[in-house]
Amino acid sequence: MPTPPLATTPAPFLRLQHITKRYGGVTALANVDFACSLGAIHAVVGENGAGKSSLMKLIVGVIRPDEGEIYVEDKPIHFATPADAAALGIVCIFQELSLLPDLSVADNISLADPPKRFGLIDRRRQRQIAEEVLHRVGCGDIHPDERAKDLPLSRQQMVEIAKALVRNPRLIIMDEATSALTARDVEHLYRIVRGLRDQGVAVLYISHRMPEISALADICSVFRNGKHIETFPMSSRTTEEIVPMMIGREVARAYPAKHESSTPSTKSTSVRSVHSRPTSKTRIGEVSATSVVSSPNQTTPLLEIKDLTWYSVLKGISLKLAPGEIVGLGGLDGQGQSELLLALFGVLRGLSGEVYIDGRRTTIEHPRQAKARDIGLALIPQDRQTQGLLLPMSIEDNLVLAASPDLSRFGLIDHSRERAATNDIVAKLQILAHNLASPVRTLSGGNQQKVVIGKWLLKHPRILLLNDPTRGIDVGTKQELYRLMRELAGTGLGLLFYSTDYEELIGMSDRVVVCYGGKLIRELSGPELNEHNLITASLNLGENNGREGSLPRDPLEITTPKTTAWQAANRFWKRNAGPVLSFVVFAVMFVLFASQQANGLATNVLTSVSNKGAVLAFVAMAQTLVILTGGFDLSIGMVMTMTACLSSVILNGSPGQIALAVLAVLASGLVAGTINALIVVLGRIQPIIATLATGAIYFGIALLLRPSPGGEVNEDLSNALTYDVWGIPTTFLLLVGTVIFVWWPFRSTVLGRNCYAVGSSERAAYMSGLAIGRARFAAYALAGLLAACGGLLLSLISLSGEASSSQGGFYTLNSIAAVAIGGTSLFGGSGGIIGSICGALVLRTISDLLFVFNAPALWQPLFQGLILLGAVCLGAVRVLRRKNQMDVFL
Repeated sequence: MPTPPLATTPAPFLRLQHITKRYGGVTALANVDFACSLGAIHAVVGENGAGKSSLMKLIVGVIRPDEGEIYVEDKPIHFATPADAAALGIVCIFQELSLLPDLSVADNISLADPPKRFGLIDRRRQRQIAEEVLHRVGCGDIHPDERAKDLPLSRQQMVEIAKALVRNPRLIIMDEATSALTARDVEHLYRIVRGLRDQGVAVLYISHRMPEISALADICSVFRNGKHIETFPMSSRTTEEIVPMMIGREVARAYPAKHESSTPSTKSTSVRSVHSRPTSKTRIGEVSATSVVSSPNQTTPLLEIKDLTWYSVLKGISLKLAPGEIVGLGGLDGQGQSELLLALFGVLRGLSGEVYIDGRRTTIEHPRQAKARDIGLALIPQDRQTQGLLLPMSIEDNLVLAASPDLSRFGLIDHSRERAATNDIVAKLQILAHNLASPVRTLSGGNQQKVVIGKWLLKHPRILLLNDPTRGIDVGTKQELYRLMRELAGTGLGLLFYSTDYEELIGMSDRVVVCYGGKLIRELSGPELNEHNLITASLNLGENNGREGSLPRDPLEITTPKTTAWQAANRFWKRNAGPVLSFVVFAVMFVLFASQQANGLATNVLTSVSNKGAVLAFVAMAQTLVILTGGFDLSIGMVMTMTACLSSVILNGSPGQIALAVLAVLASGLVAGTINALIVVLGRIQPIIATLATGAIYFGIALLLRPSPGGEVNEDLSNALTYDVWGIPTTFLLLVGTVIFVWWPFRSTVLGRNCYAVGSSERAAYMSGLAIGRARFAAYALAGLLAACGGLLLSLISLSGEASSSQGGFYTLNSIAAVAIGGTSLFGGSGGIIGSICGALVLRTISDLLFVFNAPALWQPLFQGLILLGAVCLGAVRVLRRKNQMDVFL
């Protein structure tokens, strides 16, 4: 009888063999063998620092292994960038978002491969694609034209997921994909993940939430201390068996025992005086014996909130927090929990209501007040990397940041006291760090969160506000934080605690107040504090059920609201406020100027204004391109001066010679811009330093070409470009033509959009697989070409050339001023040349306006400075008027 053939296991799509990755003396991955197959959900679990992040970054091409091989479909592969991995269908959804904040949702979704028409980005089709994939992920309520930074964190996470799905991946890596999602979005994501598996896509699912792993995964791999421990079918292990494999020890209990008495009316500890501070011998995180005493009859809460209201987000919040109590904030995400914590910490403006600390009414308008001795508040923010840490600074510097005034002597840093304090907190929180002088960004996510907590414990707070503190934290570190929270409560601290994890709220909170629509609608404690009641209250079912004519709605149903004219106008204003305002200022100034002219708006008046503004407009356009990528070009005025001098030497002769001369002038500017690009991009030299040096070289070339003012320029060409066509100034037509035939096509190309992406967030652009160097190179090269256009025009207007350093410096500084006046962000990522043209016209019209009103010439720089200051201040006012002060800095 013939033997039946053996069942063969399909070859893995991705295979890692003997992979080792080191960071200095730390081994992140040690001789790892790993494989994943198509059509399976493969979970990767482990503590923070286990090597999961390094594994993920290595698979998508962010980092490269020191040893070992990567195989895709049994072919050896070497990924140089994330773009190489994406080309093979490997896409990652990062826990730390890789969205470009200044770009629209549609731009972000189609960033890697936008639809094109005639070589340009097809904006209409791009919006359609965005709408389709947003509906697919259950977010049809997000408008494709909304800027990513204007969305809440949970919606940004869903856009990140949509961005990955639109690329039709073969292997998709999800790193803590649900960490910022609402309960409804999590359920929808489950459906998406299972659907991808059924379509034959490989899913690598990294999460610290074991219930998610159990619900989704087919296969599970455990990592610990940079080593691959074991891979097994998920059905073959229980969570209780997996967790010890992850942390290398048995786990006795998920949540510490609660105190028997924990309500404000029965709490047995109180704070005697708000001025009582821990003595120097008190250990970090403890409260001295003089500050906490037994008081069974204590009735004054540590924190009391009465009718706290903030626009339409917080609606009459009233709450009490007793010493030693942990109060949880429950409810669906986005119901005002985060805003409540920010309001208490002095971040929000425009609040009404009352806040009492130890029975004393308190007004908190700034975090500096919140952390003061007589208040003693501390906030553990939701996003540790942007709101809690200074990533380039050392671990020690981050730990002492909040308490540095308390640890100093007469305002001077006391290194011995700081070192003692940091060593104490590092030992207490078991922060795993080889060197406290290392940048805090080198730590794992869990240890970074410990640094954030340690930073505030050094201030000896009395009230701790925690905003989803275990987001993205491994199981072992979570348990350490749970124990720490109970220990802190045991010393008399009050903890107000928000979490998106219902089980965590139930396990850690003495009582939970449920938020819905900015209100506290129910309080749960004792036996009532269970998952059923918490979910029911979060959905506000008790309020809606039983109403006549009401129908239950599918919790995953998404409707697409119609965009109102106001919403459309608001989006337009956010993007174009700078150009609109600069144009209005120019229009007012021009009308004033024209009203003083005998001929009014005659052609010669228009031509004069246009000619004077056009040169600066071209230089400002050049500067805009560089600033959009996050840099500055200090050589731009010298490139213009050099090309003007070159024009005065060669721009004459026969028509053929003149045409060649024009091409030579433009080519010289392009070469200068290319030299800048090579130094900045390939040499990796800071743009300001690089262009300051090249600017001096270009000025030296200008002196060689034109040692003294003079030269001869073809007058026919000069007349053609400095007069008018049918009453319209020729220079104005040149500016319009540049916008239509240069700027608009460039802005509509992938390369042009990448320039915005680099300036918006270089890290996110790199993680999205964009060609950062190519975008920056194009910006500097094209800037040189536009500066040459300005130099050519200057020589045609003046009919000569002059190598003047003051002239070059004037145009460089005024180009930056024009960019700022036109509304382009000096940090990069947003703006455009239309606003810069308007800004240039504003600056050049000032001198004419002062002349017709017989004002002294010395007033010109004064007025230019005032207008520039006004433009910058107007932008600052738009930021400072934001009701959430955190938005000013993020």
